[in-house]
Amino acid sequence: MIRWKGSVNLPGSPVIRCAVIGAGHRTVDDYVPALVGLSSRIELVAACDVDPAAETRLTQALARNGHAARPRFFSDHASLLDAVDPGLVIVATPHHTHHEITLELCRRGIPVLKEKPFALSLAEARDLAAAVREHDGHLRLCVQRRHHPLYLGAKEALGRIGAVRHFDATYQLSTDAYQAGWRAEAKTSGGGAIIDMGYHIIDLLHWFFGMPSLVYASAAPKLVPDAAYDIEETTLSTLTYPNGVTGVLRLSLCESRKSELIRVYGSDGHIELTRDRLDRFDRSHHLLERLTGERSWDPASGVLVSTLDHLSDPDFTEREVQDGVRVTATIESLYRSISLQTSVRPLHEETQDARFGSGHRRGTAGTEPVDGVSMAEAAIGVV
Repeated sequence: MIRWKGSVNLPGSPVIRCAVIGAGHRTVDDYVPALVGLSSRIELVAACDVDPAAETRLTQALARNGHAARPRFFSDHASLLDAVDPGLVIVATPHHTHHEITLELCRRGIPVLKEKPFALSLAEARDLAAAVREHDGHLRLCVQRRHHPLYLGAKEALGRIGAVRHFDATYQLSTDAYQAGWRAEAKTSGGGAIIDMGYHIIDLLHWFFGMPSLVYASAAPKLVPDAAYDIEETTLSTLTYPNGVTGVLRLSLCESRKSELIRVYGSDGHIELTRDRLDRFDRSHHLLERLTGERSWDPASGVLVSTLDHLSDPDFTEREVQDGVRVTATIESLYRSISLQTSVRPLHEETQDARFGSGHRRGTAGTEPVDGVSMAEAAIGVV
């Protein structure tokens, strides 16, 4: 069994004053335990949410985790930022609200840890990257698999299976949460299986293999054809990389059970990675190595520790921003592929430059941009 262990606080290190924008499920279930567990390094001093019941929900969550202090609570983020001087802000609000909130934090010079996705379009991603650089900001994205021992072990194990040839990845959930509320609409969520729950796996594939040079994606019919939700539930994609590596990615929100499995095949063997185990095999399928970990692993502490450790590291922020823009470019290409029903080359010319600037609204390849239309809306034919 392997377990994540956070770094210790150095004697005399200042305690970072933290604020949380958005006090919903993610904050209450994940960030509150992480913040309480790291109380020697970070203090929750303020929070805000538009829901009147959110303050009670947050206070109760803090009490359940053994924390009696009550942070100041506000109904909007502007009031919070005018009244409090936080050293870090966590943004955990619905996807469509991230961009303006994060831009405001950058303008105020406040470090940000935000929930995925990095952005809802490549244009937004480039605007955000430009704002971080203009204001010498610090931005982190909570893509927690990069901080878990099993996934770190998998990345290292890639070097022990010879030349990587191909992979297949499946990530599926059993949930109907996307069928109502802000997640049900592409305008507010940005999409479903690809940009929402699938963001974690697409980011992981970028971390493992880099940016693909060609993608093809298709979406299955809706589970409930007459239902009002307009996001994609199930997609199948193929990804090809400049070095010839190919992969298949299947994402679904509506299967009978939750499952995550990645297999990577090399010239000397392959690895199999799940949420609780990493196995490495030779070419004859003999087990050579096994790592196991807790299935219910802490999804926020590792990211918080890394954020605190790198608050003053501009190179770390630069890598984070470049990764976010490139993952967004791949996601946009997947949606374009669904819309065009053809293979699409991710926008290398717009993502390989070390300095990203603001850009035009996205559009399908070879067409004029469509203002006000999300990637997912265009892909599934809402317009």
